[in-house]
Amino acid sequence: MAAGKQNSLRVTAFQQSMHPKALRHARPVPQQDALALQTLNERHVQQTPLGQWAFDAPGGFAWLSVADGVASSPHADLASRSFLQVLHSAQITTPLQARQLPGMVRQARQDWLARYLKPRTRGAACTLASLLYVDGQVCAVNSGDARIWRLRPQADGSVQWLQLSRDHTAWQQMLDEGEADAGQADTYASIYQGLLHCLVLDGDDDAGEDGTAPDDWLHIWHGQTLPGDAYLLATDGLHGSLDDVQMQAIWQAAPSPHDGLRALHGAFRRAGAQDDVSVVLLHASKY
Repeated sequence: MAAGKQNSLRVTAFQQSMHPKALRHARPVPQQDALALQTLNERHVQQTPLGQWAFDAPGGFAWLSVADGVASSPHADLASRSFLQVLHSAQITTPLQARQLPGMVRQARQDWLARYLKPRTRGAACTLASLLYVDGQVCAVNSGDARIWRLRPQADGSVQWLQLSRDHTAWQQMLDEGEADAGQADTYASIYQGLLHCLVLDGDDDAGEDGTAPDDWLHIWHGQTLPGDAYLLATDGLHGSLDDVQMQAIWQAAPSPHDGLRALHGAFRRAGAQDDVSVVLLHASKY
């Protein structure tokens, strides 16, 4: 997917609800996550199980987002859907640059608060992962524990997985500060998976002296695409069900990115679908 191959971009996605057996009570729970898919020709915000869905992204442009309502917050389904509706509110008609994405997300946060913060919705929260691809330049941002990976083919036939996002969790902070190591994940990680940052319908109590909120809640990555690169976005239902080793092995065995995404979807279902999940893949259609 180099800059000279813009017309070969393809978007593939799936959305899956939690398996009924995973529910701890009989009352149905609305789908709590949502996804947004935007190209020069199309704009979609979805919050229904889709199966697998694919379409082309012409002109070297694609903007992809997933959001997951925080289950412990009120109106979790509204939080994820409404934020993506605000973020992706307009069809793109003028040229963008990938580096504009953080500013667009910050503005969307302010617009979201202004529009949706009501007494009954106060405290509604969601995570976010969003990626903007423009002519081979990429910007990836996230808040919470929704993730973005770059999948880069290697000369030996393997695929290098690089996580572009940063989990805003106590566990990740412990890793960053050297208070724990990744080998302790099975023993301790589940205890410390609480979110330190996400998007919340609340007042800007954390605003600085200039009245703007600090950027602790938003992680930002910039980069340039190489031929064959693919990008995978997912809410935490995917990596909560399948660990990195499992996902990479599943992907490595697939003959194409399209088949890889289908295989991940199947593995998620076989693992019991313990959570809602939204997954989006951007790749070169020839690859």
